[in-house]
Amino acid sequence: MTQTDRLIAYLRSHPGASSLEVTMACGIVTGRVSDARALGIDVVCERRQDGRQGYRIVVPVLTGETVGMGL
Repeated sequence: MTQTDRLIAYLRSHPGASSLEVTMACGIVTGRVSDARALGIDVVCERRQDGRQGYRIVVPVLTGETVGMGL
């Protein structure tokens, strides 16, 4: 598993994790966020309720046509 893979997995299970939390848990720096973005993963950095910056992965909302059952 690459550092980028570990970062993506960690952010999926810990949305809003700070840079320090990522570094402490994974032993990597958030500079790998750009690598995740290069893979097409939408990672955003937002201010958390505690005032610190946190990273999370944006999951696209899929909309589709509802198909009814034919009778």
